[in-house]
Amino acid sequence: MRKPRIATLFGAIAAATLLTVGNASAAEFESQAATKTSWDPSVPSAMTCQSNSVGKACYREVGDWFEIFDHKKDGHSAVAVWRTVSTYNGQTNRQGAIYNRDGYQEYRYRNKNFSEIDNVEFRICAGDYPYTIVEGSCSSWKTTKA
Repeated sequence: MRKPRIATLFGAIAAATLLTVGNASAAEFESQAATKTSWDPSVPSAMTCQSNSVGKACYREVGDWFEIFDHKKDGHSAVAVWRTVSTYNGQTNRQGAIYNRDGYQEYRYRNKNFSEIDNVEFRICAGDYPYTIVEGSCSSWKTTKA
């Protein structure tokens, strides 16, 4: 009678180990609120932007800054959904969302620190902090260098 219990125990341990390894290889989702603090405007740098009826998200390569603006007075936050993609193998290395929780007609910012060898892809969506994105509200993806 002891053998089936031991086999079940080892099977459970093996399954738990596989789940841990599988999850470790996936890029975690980073969820953050944007703030009023912005980049140093004296440092010249171009921004890449994407917009739709929800709002506008811009990425500034110098310093890895996001700017999020909410166009719509709808009770949802404007959200910059982003991911970094390896230029070597096309894998997503990091991903997340930055929420402008301060509302309609407000610019908000968030500083990140991305690898210089990755591309940054982002889009603007409606959502609710910390993890909700409204289905069908997102723009297409915009790609730029980190």
